[in-house]
Amino acid sequence: MKPSVADILKNEITTEKYAEAIQSFDGDFIFDSDTMMEFGEVYCSLYPESVNHGDSVQVVTGYKLVRITIIEYILAGVDSKLKPYYREMLISASGVAKYLSEKLAVAGRESTVDTYKSLDIRVKDIKSVIDTLPNSVIKERFTGGVSVFYNTLYLIKKSLDI
Repeated sequence: MKPSVADILKNEITTEKYAEAIQSFDGDFIFDSDTMMEFGEVYCSLYPESVNHGDSVQVVTGYKLVRITIIEYILAGVDSKLKPYYREMLISASGVAKYLSEKLAVAGRESTVDTYKSLDIRVKDIKSVIDTLPNSVIKERFTGGVSVFYNTLYLIKKSLDI
């Protein structure tokens, strides 16, 4: 049985440990609206001061956990040699200028364009699931977490001139 992101977070409560654990599943985990809500409930119980925005560090942690999850989910099926490049670009838009040229040298333009298109579709698919979540702190964390990928994907698209 595939693990859910909520179960993974229950076992690996720091962002670093969570990132390591979720990367090991190579995107093969449950990530639907129900598990997003469960994930959010676990996050809120682990970081209770984030619920009322009382602790900005806990709020930022929520966004970071969501981004880590989305990155690993959308990178499912991407060549493992190329995932580090994409992780760096998706974690920080400033990584696009640095890592895209390296990635192009390894995989070539056609493969890079194909991967960009796949990532773009997957982000849009995730956003459509997030839009179905009930209004809550959980939905807000997922909405904020996914939004950064639109900027990064735009920069990749422009850099590839497509």
